Formats: sequence, C-alpha cells, structure tokens
Amino acid sequence: MSQLQPVIQLQSMAEPLLNIQEMQFWLDKAVAWGQADSPDTQGDTCLHLNRLRDLLQQLLTNMNNTSSTIETMKTLPFLGQFLGRLCWNPYVTADATSRRLLFQCLWGLYSEHPGNAVERKANQWIRKVLCQLATEDDDAAAQAVMKHMGVPPKEYYLKLLRKRVALLQENIGKSCNSLGDINQRCSCDSILATSEACVPLVTCPEAAPLIGVLLQQPAKCARASLSEDFLDALSSAYSSQCSSLEEQTVISLWYHNLSSLEEAVLSQLEDVVTNKGSTPQRLEEQLAQSLLPKACAQHCSIYLVVKDIFRSILKQAEGVEPVKHLIQTFTSCFLRELALLQHQTSVSLKALFPESPQSLLLPLLTLPSEMPQEAWRRHLNWLSGSLQRLTEEEEGGDRDSSGSTKRHHKVFEAWFLLVQCGHWVQVAVQLLVTSEPEDCGPLLWLLTFYHHPTNQWHHRELQLVVDQSGLVDEAACVLSSLQPRLNEGSRSSDDCNRVHLRITALQNTLIHSV
Repeated sequence: MSQLQPVIQLQSMAEPLLNIQEMQFWLDKAVAWGQADSPDTQGDTCLHLNRLRDLLQQLLTNMNNTSSTIETMKTLPFLGQFLGRLCWNPYVTADATSRRLLFQCLWGLYSEHPGNAVERKANQWIRKVLCQLATEDDDAAAQAVMKHMGVPPKEYYLKLLRKRVALLQENIGKSCNSLGDINQRCSCDSILATSEACVPLVTCPEAAPLIGVLLQQPAKCARASLSEDFLDALSSAYSSQCSSLEEQTVISLWYHNLSSLEEAVLSQLEDVVTNKGSTPQRLEEQLAQSLLPKACAQHCSIYLVVKDIFRSILKQAEGVEPVKHLIQTFTSCFLRELALLQHQTSVSLKALFPESPQSLLLPLLTLPSEMPQEAWRRHLNWLSGSLQRLTEEEEGGDRDSSGSTKRHHKVFEAWFLLVQCGHWVQVAVQLLVTSEPEDCGPLLWLLTFYHHPTNQWHHRELQLVVDQSGLVDEAACVLSSLQPRLNEGSRSSDDCNRVHLRITALQNTLIHSV
C-alpha cells in the first residue's frame, strides 16, 4: 500500500481534486502499463485513453491554479512519478491529445527561477524527460509499437519528432497572462522550458520551425527568456555549419546571442584580410550573403555592436586598407538595406551614429548620386575644411592637457565616419585626377587625413613645416596608392591611360614643389 501514501495526503485538501479510489486506480494502471508489454496491456491502454485525457486535463487545471512548483508538489505529491510513468509509455505518447496534455503538465512543473532544492531537482528531471523523449532510440516498448504497426524505426521517430515539435510550437504561441504578477503562473514560462528541451535538437532539420518561432517570439514579459544553453548550442551548430537556419532565424539568433554576432563579424574581417585578391563586387556579394547588413538595418542594437567591433579593430589596424574597404562596403550595404525599411522603422540617424560629430553626419551620409556632379567639389571642400578645423582644435588642445582626450576622441570619430562613408573618398580621388594642381589642396588634405587621421599616431605636426614638406610626402604616398584602385573602375584602355598620365603629372608637380 506504499502507493496509497501520497494519495492519503490529499485528504487534507479543502476540496480534493479526485477521490482516493479513482487516484489509486490510475496509479495502479500507470504501474501496470509500464511493467508488461503484451497485447492485453496495449489494448487496456487504448481502452482507457479517453478517461486518461480527462484526468490529465483536471491535473493541468489544478496546476494552473497554483502559484509555484513547490505548492503543486505539496498539493499533488504523486504527480512527478505519475507523469514520468506515462511519458515512457509509447502507447500514451502516440496519442496526440494525451501527449499534448503530458507536455503541458511538465511545463506546469517547470520553474523559470527555482527558489529551492525541490524546484531545482524538478527542473533537472523535466529537462531529462524532454531530452530523452526527443532523442531516445532504443526503447523496448517503442520497438514493440513499430513491430506491431509495421513502421520502420527511422520513419517512426521522425514522425514522433515532428509531432512533438508541432506541439511545442503550438504552446509557445499562447498570449502572456501574468499581468505583471511574478507569483502567478504564465504561459511564457513554457518558452524557457521549450528552449531547454530544444538543446539536443538544434541540428535536426525537423526542429527548425520550432527554433525559428522561439527566437522570433516577442518578449511579452520577463519570463519569456531563452535558455543560454540553447542559444550557445544553436550558435555552435550554426557556426560549424551543422544547422541550417532561415534568414530571419539567423538574425534573431544574433539579436539574442552576442557571441554569435561577434563571431560572424570577425569571420568577415578574417576573410577580407586573408583574401587580399577579393574584388569590390565580390566583397559586396559576400557581405550581402552574410546577412549582417540586413540584420543591422532591422535592429539598431545589432548595428551598434557591429560598429563597435569595427571601431575597435580600426584602432589597432588603422593602416590596413582591406579593413577600411570592408567597413566602407558594409556601410554601403547597410544604408541600402536601411532605405528598404524606411517605411517600417523610425530609428533616427543620431541613434545609429551616436558618437559621430552631428555636423558631419548628414553631409557624409549623403550619397554623391543624391546631388549634381557640379556640386561635388564644393561639398568636398566643405568637408575638408570642417575636418581641418577639428584637427586644429585637437592640435591646439595638445598644448593644454585639459580636454585633450575628448578632442582626440572627436577627431577619431570624425575619421571613423569618413571611413564608413568611403564614397566621398572615391569622389575625391576622381576629382583629383581631373583637377589643376592649384585646385588640389582641399582634396589632397582630405585624402591625407583619410590615410593618416591623427597627429597623435603619426606625429604629423612634426612634418607639416611653413614649406609643408610633410604634407607633400604624404600626398605622394596617397597618389602612389591611387592607381591600382582607379584601374579597377576603368572602362576602357583610353580611360586607363588618361588616369595614369594625370597621376604622373600630379606626382611630378609634387616633386618639383619640394
């Protein structure tokens, strides 16, 4: 009569859920079904399924009316053992309604924030049951079902997995009902439990729809959080190409998991540094395929993280041209994606570029194609003059240590914005090769600043003497680097020859001016 022990405790309830005889009946049935695998047992299980569904629904209703797992366990101390026996019975779990109710009861026992040993132990047990139900492949009873039904093992388990995935997916879509009361049970509690159950399924194609729903589930309340183990497992599977995810699921993964986003950005940086022969067109295609520009356009927080990574790398690799080309191409792709979403998002430019000098933000972000060509030179002269004033303020501040760090930061952010908006650098190059020597000053200064932004790093103030030989030397370096870049965009041999002749003439002018 040891099994009656927990049932007798129900007598202390003001309104007993079920009478003692009925509960004893079901406990005996659960034990008997698990101890034998015969046609009689199978038939008896199927015979009682309707009544079992009613019982599970009653248990679920009672659980939903309690405020915590510990209260549920006090009220229904037999519940864990009873559900556990049913979960291992394939004739019960093969029934869609019974399986759904079983899973709901398990979720009802799961505590998002376990406050004691009982709740922590219950969570461990629930995770184990869910994981084993999804991955078990040698259960004797299941083998008997397959043999009896004539279903191949692979087909049986795939169908079972798909049904369980559909069940999990159905339950996490329920509306939040906690109304802010942390002591009240909420349908959002199932999100954490479901994500825990998905840890062993992250590489299963059948689980992809469920994973997508989990990641894209709006945060309705504080309880609608995802398991860190789930996010880490999914990130690892995706980065090792063991999991195929849809575009929006990948973007949602980056939104939830910072390490996964960082890995994606660093992978692009590593590729562009090691693969120096990549063309601008190939780089643009590669970035578009990476989904990073699209993700940044959809989520301001993702863009700020990506930009922060670029900022940190650029401080360490200022002179590495491939890094600057990557940032320029990325920003161009990002702005294009952002334009496509202009009717769906209301994020301001200031929110996207919070540290950039606001006076330079719109002029640099404006595309050359958005103004007449005859206005380009005037626009670039204005940009050059504005940047010169910033650097002069920095140089003047170096003589006074107060506020020096802030000024250096402002100049760096201005340069960083210029790097991101590399389209104006390309226009400056284009105008430089068609300008008269006396008109080249602002353009040369702009290109020099682009290549060597801060005198703190390059000590330009020691080079720029009343003959400006330092500036001339830097301009010569800039010109020598222009030819390969310009050749990429030449349409004909005539254009190519004209470019080479113009650059040579400018170089000769610089040599004779020293």
